[in-house]
Amino acid sequence: MVELGGKIECPICDWDWELESDDDRPHLCHKCGYDSEIKDFDEEALSQWEKENQVPFQEQKEERYIVRTFSESTDDMELVWHRDREDRIVKSLGDTNWMIQMDNELPRPLTEMIYIPKNSYHRVIKGTGDLKVRINKLL
Repeated sequence: MVELGGKIECPICDWDWELESDDDRPHLCHKCGYDSEIKDFDEEALSQWEKENQVPFQEQKEERYIVRTFSESTDDMELVWHRDREDRIVKSLGDTNWMIQMDNELPRPLTEMIYIPKNSYHRVIKGTGDLKVRINKLL
């Protein structure tokens, strides 16, 4: 068992965080949703955690896509590397100088449509102004 203040590392996405209270679930990664107790992704628990905690974006969900908005006031430290659990296409909904970086590739401007394969590491890099992106799930 991890003590308060102890470091926890996700075995799937390698994101780490500190255990801040007894109410935290040290076995649930707050970024990718992997639950090390059940050895699977816990979508429901992750969704509940996101409702209770601040995430660096707001989402509007439609049937086949998500519109995700990052505020200009987003903390750079919140824009961590992560992996999606399905293939996606990301496209900015407006002019922006925010960027996206895939694995070890050079950052690319979000002015073009970008394909993100399932489980590939990527991160958003902050620019000026708000960023609004449309994320299509590939079915």
